[in-house]
Amino acid sequence: MDISKIKEHMPVYAEGSGGLSGASDVHIANIDSIDKGKYLKLTKHNAPDGQHHWCPIDWVRAADERAVYLNKTVDEVMAQLLSEQPE
Repeated sequence: MDISKIKEHMPVYAEGSGGLSGASDVHIANIDSIDKGKYLKLTKHNAPDGQHHWCPIDWVRAADERAVYLNKTVDEVMAQLLSEQPE
């Protein structure tokens, strides 16, 4: 994955609940920054609890000039997001 395409404030989309075969991608957050080259730090203003969250770069299936797309469903992302800064 070429992380140079990932920029601050880009929207992040997860797969809809039907996965790639079913539903459209769903906006879950925006990028705050790339943390340690391994994690996407998500903005807190999109989060239901008002806190930053992180997800591994490994979750990114694609990125273009407009957005970042994850290889997880919305439910998987919400269950697995990190709520503390990774070490």
